Amino acid sequence: MNINFPDWSKLTPEMANEQLPRLLEDSEKAIAAIESSMPTTYEKLVLATNDATRKLWELWSGVSHMLGVMNSTEWREVEEKWQPLIVSFSLRVGQSKKLYESAKGILSSVADGTEQLDPTKCRILEKMVQGAELSGVGLNDEKKKRFNEIHARLAKLGADFYNAVIDATKAFSHQKDGVTYTIDDANYPETMKQCADREVRETLYRARALRAPENAPLIAEILKLREEEASILAFGNYAKRSLASKCAPSVETVMKMINGLDDATKTPCEKEDKELFKFAEKELPRLEPWDYAFYAERLREEKYAYSEEELKKHFELSDVIRGLFRISNHLFGIDIEEFPKDARPSVWHDDVRFFAVKESGNTIAHFYFDPFVRNGLKSGGAWMNDLRRRYKSEDGTVLPLALVVTNFPKPDENGKCLLPLREVETLFHEFGHALQAMLTRVDDEDAAGTGLIEWDAIEVASQFMENWCLDDRTGISFPDELKTKVRAAKNFRSASACRRQLSFAKTDIVLHSGFNGSANDIKKEIFAHFNLPMIEEDKFLCSFTHIFAGGYAAGYYGYKWSEVMSADCYGAFEESGLANDDLVQKTGKRFRDTVLALGGSRPALEVFRLFRGRDPEINALLRQMDLQ
Repeated sequence: MNINFPDWSKLTPEMANEQLPRLLEDSEKAIAAIESSMPTTYEKLVLATNDATRKLWELWSGVSHMLGVMNSTEWREVEEKWQPLIVSFSLRVGQSKKLYESAKGILSSVADGTEQLDPTKCRILEKMVQGAELSGVGLNDEKKKRFNEIHARLAKLGADFYNAVIDATKAFSHQKDGVTYTIDDANYPETMKQCADREVRETLYRARALRAPENAPLIAEILKLREEEASILAFGNYAKRSLASKCAPSVETVMKMINGLDDATKTPCEKEDKELFKFAEKELPRLEPWDYAFYAERLREEKYAYSEEELKKHFELSDVIRGLFRISNHLFGIDIEEFPKDARPSVWHDDVRFFAVKESGNTIAHFYFDPFVRNGLKSGGAWMNDLRRRYKSEDGTVLPLALVVTNFPKPDENGKCLLPLREVETLFHEFGHALQAMLTRVDDEDAAGTGLIEWDAIEVASQFMENWCLDDRTGISFPDELKTKVRAAKNFRSASACRRQLSFAKTDIVLHSGFNGSANDIKKEIFAHFNLPMIEEDKFLCSFTHIFAGGYAAGYYGYKWSEVMSADCYGAFEESGLANDDLVQKTGKRFRDTVLALGGSRPALEVFRLFRGRDPEINALLRQMDLQ
């Protein structure tokens, strides 16, 4: 077993600037040597390529991580200096005709029976071939030159977009009556639900909705360049190019799903809004966008006789973590142990905690947990990254190393971090991603954990874990009467929440499908169709980092596509009997042995079928939302 951890204390901008040129040169020489040998075996092609570039990608992954959690001018300068060369090298490897032909040759040998390879290795080679084709391996010199220029420019635009959103969020604060309000992810949602001062709510809403207006021209250029890239690769539009490597077979299929959920939620959403308007009209003649969250919370309190503030008292972070680990043990048979602060390996901030994951007494993975908001330093939202995937080396099995990052409020004066239910769900969600990264049994690095899982299936394990937040087996202690109320309120305004996600998904697909006109006008039309409240001058797209600075371009629909599968997975537990511990554990073992163990070693739909015994059905999602 090979266990070693990054020394974050040594990962500095100066170190990155010093090491990157050498690693780029070494990787280039190693790739050239592989090409010259024209490898005819999986080991000499795939494993050799991974070994040739591993140190480079580990360092660049560290740079990207520091930009996300400890953002600074110095780290931005590293990114700006080296990103063009990193993109260029990545494209150079992806466009290597010799590596491409070697992969095709090995697959041909498997097909004619002269070479024996297991399905996982064949899938890795097939994805290598597909990746090369999507990277422009077959383009002539002129088109390849333009393709590479586009990729370099898109990388720069994405970084600028991302940094502008971080800067705009950090720059804003509003003071009133001795209280300082911010629009970061840790504080804004709760302020909008709990602050009775309408002037404060409006100020914060407008600041959040109008963030980073300088990103507007970047959006136009990003969309134009993506469309040109798709054209160069002979796709009709960027959405079709994006779906070439995803589960969904076509844009039409994606739109069919969106439209089906649109139809299913339209009338329930109208009823939800009518109820909210009637409730609020005793105080307001008209609900404005900054009023919805506040009055929805008051309505929920009245209907279900509990407040979010009351509920938070039972969701102290330490208790939630223990509950998360307890249910993970019950479902999947794993134990999670924290390293004491004085025994943990190097970390990038003192808030960071470190854990080992054990199965049958053996350590099978490790992960970092970075819980608290750092406005201006840490990107908003929450995420999981697999810093290192499982693979076999000469020294033994290299264990997975993951990280979970959230933006929870800093502990109060008593050292307590009390979480609203949505943040409890966030932690369970991200840990679902981490479980898939850490509980893999695949020994091929490229397909281990989350590797090679199609992007529109990547949310299955994470969304599945959200279902267990209120399960009694977490051991999170709060009164049965309150738990009953919370469960009853589970689908409060669920149709409205669903339509919000549908509006983002449809906007994304339409913007990447060769639309005509203004991106902002498209957004306004779609948001209006889905009943999303907004101000006329809304600039939501300027902070939509998922699609303009992340991996979700023409893929945001994946949240709903995955949710259909994750709800159906949870449906297996419902059908077996949620009250029966033995049956829940039996079903949990099957989920662990398929969805969590197999990773990207097989297509996501095939993995789903192995667990469920059939294709996904939408009925479970509609039932769980009380829409059926």
